[in-house]
Amino acid sequence: MIQFNFEAAQTSLDPDERLGLKIKSISSLEELNFFEQKNIEKAIEWSMKKNLCSEEILSVHFLDSLHKKMYGDVWDWAGKHRLTNKNIGVDKFQIPVKIQSLLDDCKFWI
Repeated sequence: MIQFNFEAAQTSLDPDERLGLKIKSISSLEELNFFEQKNIEKAIEWSMKKNLCSEEILSVHFLDSLHKKMYGDVWDWAGKHRLTNKNIGVDKFQIPVKIQSLLDDCKFWI
């Protein structure tokens, strides 16, 4: 298994998450970053072509779709909420509720 060396400010991946890597030839964090960046660039193009209103953008469905577009060529778990806890963020079981709460706040501010 590939051993990625994450720096202090980066979120590490647990072994099960690493198994979701679609490009088995990746052997370094630099290569992973390269492939993720290419995928993110395609997601930006995809999002720019969409003519969505704020109501559509501020939805869990859109965020999950965007995440899948951003990482779907690299990771099996792209577009899905994480199943492990990290050193940042909320507990894995709170993710759907917290995301909806943030989206509702944004809608209110708009």
